[in-house]
Amino acid sequence: LRATVHDTLKSTFAETLPPTRLSQARFSACLPPNSHDAANFDNNELENNQVVAKLGHLALGRADLRFHATRGSDVSLSADRKVACAPRPDGGRTLVFSERPLRPGESLFVEVGRPGLAAPGALPFGITSCDPGGLRPPELPADLEALLDRKEYWVVARAGPVRSGGDVLSFTLRPGGDVLLGVNGRPRGRLLCVDTTQALWAFFAVRGGAAGQLRLLGTLQSSPASTTPSGSLSGSQDDSDSDMTFSVNQSSSASESSLVTAPSSPLSPPVSPVFSPPEPADSKNGECTVCFDGEVDTVIYTCGHMCLCFNCGLRLRRQARACCPICRRPIKDVIKIYRP
Repeated sequence: LRATVHDTLKSTFAETLPPTRLSQARFSACLPPNSHDAANFDNNELENNQVVAKLGHLALGRADLRFHATRGSDVSLSADRKVACAPRPDGGRTLVFSERPLRPGESLFVEVGRPGLAAPGALPFGITSCDPGGLRPPELPADLEALLDRKEYWVVARAGPVRSGGDVLSFTLRPGGDVLLGVNGRPRGRLLCVDTTQALWAFFAVRGGAAGQLRLLGTLQSSPASTTPSGSLSGSQDDSDSDMTFSVNQSSSASESSLVTAPSSPLSPPVSPVFSPPEPADSKNGECTVCFDGEVDTVIYTCGHMCLCFNCGLRLRRQARACCPICRRPIKDVIKIYRP
């Protein structure tokens, strides 16, 4: 029965797009894992039609990105690892990772929740330098703040708001380090600023009980000459309903970790791209932009830029109206990082 329903869904989807589009994008249905397949046919058909309506103009690449097999113990993956489901209403250990690092200029599209059900709220999203292949499920916490105990580079924010189940979020990693957010094709501004000198995996925490589902729709790679791919999020920003509240360990300078979080204020419009100077050949992490002697080993909170050694970062933070040398945002804290 499930195979029959799946074939019917593919036929239904084929009728919603011209033949030239079928080779570019195919959105799989999340078939229920029990005997209610036939009863849920209409819901699955509606789900596919909603996704096609939101993203039908994009030629998304779906073959090269799935969820990593390493995941939290309270989340399950579909057979093709494109859909993550977390049925527990209290969340639990529901971290999932991208199977490979994100590429500069790449946009990742996900569908949050189930169409027709209540919205799961903001989606916890982050970037990390930690290869999930080296993690074990017991190491993945339910509380994302526990990531502060790890030594790798972790950046976390809350993406949204997700107003209804089935909303589509996009995350664009720009070459300069900005991560841009979009909701249903509408630009929401800069979500994070990350260090792109290392491989970076995306991760999510699936939430919402019965609505707790996250579907990978595909990726879109911009051309080298373009900093923002078509259909992703640039230009004018509307930040009236942004949801970016998260917490940070303000004493992280004494911790072997680096967790940078987004500010609780509304998103600001993206500034003109600023590219850091090339790193010297004899320095792994680049030289401090203040003393030109020490190695860069510090993240600035809240902007996330890495351009200072820890000593210069501490001295700069003590100054009145201290601001980042790159973007001139106020410095609230400096966080020392430890690389393997």
